[in-house]
Amino acid sequence: MKTFRIIVVCIVATMCVACNGGKNKYVINGIVPDDMLNGETVFMTDYNEGIIIDSATVTNGKFTFKGNADDAMVIRLTLRNLYAEFILEKGVISIDLSDPYSVQGTPLNNKLSEYTTRSTNFVLEARDKLSGMDKSVSAAEKQELQSRIVDELFRKIDELSVSFLKEHPNDALGALIFCFWMQNQMEQSSEKFDEASKYAGEYILNFGPVKQMKDFYGKVNKTVEGKPFVDFTIERGNPDGSSVSLSDYVGKGKYVLVDFWASWCKPCRMESPVIAEVYNKYKGDRFEVVGVAVWDNRENSLSAIKEDNIIWPQILDGQAIPTEAYDIRGIPHIILFGPDGTILARNLRGDNLRKKVAEVMK
Repeated sequence: MKTFRIIVVCIVATMCVACNGGKNKYVINGIVPDDMLNGETVFMTDYNEGIIIDSATVTNGKFTFKGNADDAMVIRLTLRNLYAEFILEKGVISIDLSDPYSVQGTPLNNKLSEYTTRSTNFVLEARDKLSGMDKSVSAAEKQELQSRIVDELFRKIDELSVSFLKEHPNDALGALIFCFWMQNQMEQSSEKFDEASKYAGEYILNFGPVKQMKDFYGKVNKTVEGKPFVDFTIERGNPDGSSVSLSDYVGKGKYVLVDFWASWCKPCRMESPVIAEVYNKYKGDRFEVVGVAVWDNRENSLSAIKEDNIIWPQILDGQAIPTEAYDIRGIPHIILFGPDGTILARNLRGDNLRKKVAEVMK
């Protein structure tokens, strides 16, 4: 009898484990647009942490993932240049990698599909209005009408996003929609991020990509026009091998034009004649130019300086220190500082550079 009871208990326990194991089971059924992708690997990445958590092989144009999802989470699937972002949750999820917004099959993914479908329809409506404009109107009228159509488009997307975030302020769907909303802004700004954050709960605000956005806008806010300069020091940054700081030039009573550049950057090298022009015209007690070589080899920077006949002061071996200080994502990037170190203008090029320097040097 005792043995029988033990066997019964074991069977019941096993059944309970099996039941619990299947309770949050998910299956992802995916298809790819090209048979040439057979044998390729689809990677599943935790969008929050940015780490690969699973993979699957494409067979006969299809792939499958199976597992348990204890909590809903944002996932990104990638296959070469194809991708899809969706919510991993219990149930059967269908994905067509030829359309990153085709994910369906479970409650949160169906809501996500509703959001992306409505957003896409807004874009298509705006496109039809733009292509259907009266060609006989003046250029000024056309520009005004275009602005109205685009403004209406982003107003609709804003309203749609807010309505979804109000329903999902603290879950994976809300986090993904927040990311979609911010990434698809015509002009990304810290003001827009702060406004959107009012509708986000702790889950969204602590979501990895959202935290990265917050850090990004925090850096941008520190170095926008009107803010004081941010100093940095480069060991052996002077051509003679001594240390040099940006503050050795900026904030000393002169207007200072700072050119962030690299020897391998063709647009940077093409901008040198423009910089030389304003340097030769305005150099003196009120104006200075400083080059900051970033993401580059010291010897290559010195060779480029010689080849291009650059005669203004240089800070070498900056690598990523200057670009991180000013949140520069691409070069050339040229900043004009006022005599007290205030940032007057960013991302100056060509005629805009000439005009801005001429304006302050009147």
